[in-house]
Amino acid sequence: MIKNTHLYNIVFSRDDYMEVLMKLENHQDSIYPVKAKKVISNLDHATSMEDRNPYNEVLDELYNVMDVLHIERVDRPVQSAFLNVREILDYISEIHQKLDDINEIKRGIKKDYYENQEAIELISCLHRDRISIDDIHELKYVALRFGKLPLSQIEKIKYFDSYPFVYQELSHSDQFAWVVYGGVEHSIGEIDNIFSSMNFEEVKLPQFAHGKMEEAVAELKAENKTMEAYLQELDQRIEKVKEDNEEQLLGDFWKAYRLKELYKKGKYVVDLKTKAAIYAFSSLSKDEIEGIVNIPGLTIHELPIDTYQDQGVEGPVYVENNAFFQPFECLFTFKPGEKFDPTILAGVVTMISAFVLLGDLGVGILCILLSLVARGNIGKLLQRVGVAVTIGGLLSGTVFYSMSLYDSIFVVGTNYAMKIGLFFVINIAVLLVCSLVKKVTKRSIKSKGGLSWQ
Repeated sequence: MIKNTHLYNIVFSRDDYMEVLMKLENHQDSIYPVKAKKVISNLDHATSMEDRNPYNEVLDELYNVMDVLHIERVDRPVQSAFLNVREILDYISEIHQKLDDINEIKRGIKKDYYENQEAIELISCLHRDRISIDDIHELKYVALRFGKLPLSQIEKIKYFDSYPFVYQELSHSDQFAWVVYGGVEHSIGEIDNIFSSMNFEEVKLPQFAHGKMEEAVAELKAENKTMEAYLQELDQRIEKVKEDNEEQLLGDFWKAYRLKELYKKGKYVVDLKTKAAIYAFSSLSKDEIEGIVNIPGLTIHELPIDTYQDQGVEGPVYVENNAFFQPFECLFTFKPGEKFDPTILAGVVTMISAFVLLGDLGVGILCILLSLVARGNIGKLLQRVGVAVTIGGLLSGTVFYSMSLYDSIFVVGTNYAMKIGLFFVINIAVLLVCSLVKKVTKRSIKSKGGLSWQ
């Protein structure tokens, strides 16, 4: 059955257009809006709601903060079409500020922790070479520098033999040599420049490190242990920020995401300055459309179905059949203005002709198996034809028309090639006749003053 199609002009307050889009989107199978550009040519001072999407920025910020907090974007239902973008951006900014404050403290602690680790390594080197930390702190007139020098730079030191400094390697790792160099106070700046050119990294001995080497290392390790505990506390603060804000961020994210996608559909909204309008085709009645949108100040006008045919606007054709015959709709193409739906007729003829002329157990079962592979209406059509052929096969008792399992109960001739040919002739003839009737019916409706879809 072909249902009647209406063209509606739905007018509402411009402030409500996102809410209207959200409600209409939930009925996109029965309401088909027309692109605004196709109708505004006939309207003065009207434009399409197509400009920069205001939800891009807030959605990008939500993506960012949720990634920082490792929040999984679990889907949330959206109940409202309202979102205060400025308020959300300020809210996200506050979260970032909290995280920045915590991370700034973490960076300082990690820096101190790393320096202590290097100091522990350096003290271990000094201990092996029996160098006293107290003696180093008490040095006068001579400056010493301890640190790491890349192994690739060691060979370059020989080019500076004429400069007044002493140098000693303490130990080696895979990439660095732990070294100490020194010179008198008034020339140490020039010596520092030489070693800096070779990517020397100085490691300073903490002022509190003194006395026996073991005590200095223990003191540094104790400080690092305290810093590790504080770092864990800071990580817990970040986790608390996540727990306190996860639900709100998820809700705002999915609302912004939905609104961004809805805003893209502004191409269907005609901007009338203080008002907005959507032109849409639907098989629903005016009262049903009003019940769906249901906002204050809504007005709906039904227009002639061919109002915008000169702009190339044609409405959809709504075809409705019961579930059994629905797959046979794929045998036809329906155009606007057609009133005759031959789906059921074609389905009945196809099934009966398959039962009478193609009845065979092997072919029927093969059709059913092929229907499991084919998709959509084609697969369902094959399934129904396969069932009809199989039932006919139970009466004929044949398998692939080459052998009989038992005496036939019902059979129409034994010339199988002729029967198969007759099946296709009958069904093609029915399809052609139905298509002709569709066209004739369409023309007759037009000639009687009905709506024109041409």
